Amino acid sequence: MAKGWSIPPSAFADQIDEEVSKRVRTIALALLKEVIERSPVGSPELWKTPPPPGYVGGRFRGSHIVSIGAPVYTATTHVDPSGSDTMSKGMAALSGLEPYTKVFIQTNLPYAERIENGHSTQAAQGVYELAFISVSEAYK
Repeated sequence: MAKGWSIPPSAFADQIDEEVSKRVRTIALALLKEVIERSPVGSPELWKTPPPPGYVGGRFRGSHIVSIGAPVYTATTHVDPSGSDTMSKGMAALSGLEPYTKVFIQTNLPYAERIENGHSTQAAQGVYELAFISVSEAYK
């Protein structure tokens, strides 16, 4: 008597797809959380150099965008000192994540590069790079 599959391979493939999506969602949310927590929220006197034009405390923390499949190139004016709205929006964007889809977490504020390069005393070593390193280590 030939031995066969007790569960059809198609069911196994669906389970793998679901697990991949869940893992990507978990890692993306962890990364977004790190980015939000590392984002400076402060007054201009906390900058090492004069703050850039258009700087508003909490705007950088509220500027992080999560998109699926392709980056978004708009800059938000949302001010979110606590980061809770930004996290909620990120969770909503990731809720319908399909397997093997690219996830983008970004900010498009004109002064974001200055923050990443350490021009804020609250984020003297940047935000995105440190968040990426931290999450990469946690999910090795």
